[in-house]
Amino acid sequence: MYLSKQWRESRIISVIALLGLALLLLLVIKGNIEINSHPIHSGDHNDFAGVFVPIFYVEAALVAFWGWLAGGIGAGKNLGEESGSFLFTRPRRRAWFVWNDWGFAMAQIAALVLLTNLIVGLLLARILTLMHSPGLVQLSRDGQPVPLITIMLLVSVGVLLFAGLIYGLTYLSTIIMKRAAGVMLGAGILVTYTVFRGIMGHYYPTVHIPNLILDLFNFGERAFSGISDHLGIAIAARAVLMLLFPLAAQVLLDRSEI
Repeated sequence: MYLSKQWRESRIISVIALLGLALLLLLVIKGNIEINSHPIHSGDHNDFAGVFVPIFYVEAALVAFWGWLAGGIGAGKNLGEESGSFLFTRPRRRAWFVWNDWGFAMAQIAALVLLTNLIVGLLLARILTLMHSPGLVQLSRDGQPVPLITIMLLVSVGVLLFAGLIYGLTYLSTIIMKRAAGVMLGAGILVTYTVFRGIMGHYYPTVHIPNLILDLFNFGERAFSGISDHLGIAIAARAVLMLLFPLAAQVLLDRSEI
């Protein structure tokens, strides 16, 4: 019953996301047709590797935007409405509502990411085959080729963690404000952090302020030099941070008066 309520409240943004995936699929089909009519010659594979940067950042921004919108749906929104007094007097712990909200949203985010990268990956695999490098991407001139599926998995993990972080922060903000308008608080925190990080990077370049989004690749002289160092640690740290937000939301919701 509660999951059906979540779907009813989020179906508009979910349908928009599905329409976006359909449009992406049409573009990929169109791209395959153009590739077949204009043969690709094998060239510098290191240059081809640059295509993953815009794919990663554009996808991360779009999916995170969906996560930001989804953050305004759930327990925090219900707190400021009459439905809150009904829901939270049911014979269930309040934590149940938090983790149902989080699990439902993250499942949708994961589905969006996987479908998007599956569609994009099929086109890239086709291009690599025509470049006589089936399924392998040369990230650096001297390095070993990296399987396309490995890169797409890393892109998927990076987008999932970033979108999950945005969703978690926004969801926590709605719990704090006890209304859906908490999405604006979440946006304000993100903008403030981004500006602060930019200022610190400009005036104090030796002070490291973590980027919210994963740095998947190393760069050297305007070209890729391989997959980023210590990527496993960076992924683990962001996964922990992502989980801290629903945990904090649970604590606040347990202490909130309805």
